[in-house]
Amino acid sequence: MTPAEPVVLRQATVADATAISALVCDLTQRWIAADCTPDGAARLLQMLAPGPTATRLGEGYRYVVAQRGQSLVGVAALRLPAHLFHLFVADDAQRQGLARRMWRTVQAWVDGPSPITVNASRHALAVYRKFGFEAIAGEVSEHGIVFTPMEWRPDGEV
Repeated sequence: MTPAEPVVLRQATVADATAISALVCDLTQRWIAADCTPDGAARLLQMLAPGPTATRLGEGYRYVVAQRGQSLVGVAALRLPAHLFHLFVADDAQRQGLARRMWRTVQAWVDGPSPITVNASRHALAVYRKFGFEAIAGEVSEHGIVFTPMEWRPDGEV
């Protein structure tokens, strides 16, 4: 894999579950887990394992993956009807517009001009604000997992 290779977006399949899990778990351990309780971090990582990821893919969650060569460098997922479930970009692929490209893909999957929600980690708040999301409540801790509920509305897009 070289940085000069193009990044291709494609819809994920169940066959991608292991690679999606590896990317998301690595980034979660690096950027999110420290803000959670130890039990919360363990619960989050368990939820992101290959088995639960494959289950979500089979149950109708829509995933887009960003692939450079043979490596996944990004993933976004939508829990229907309109909840952004994942938006992760590998460290070496950040600041290249990839998160925005995946966000646009996920937006197109939502029927009509509907609000889209996300539970944002502390690390991701600034990115979501750039995309036009606004906090709809203060930071919460649920089962030891810390996040801020946010919402994007079509009329308020930046």
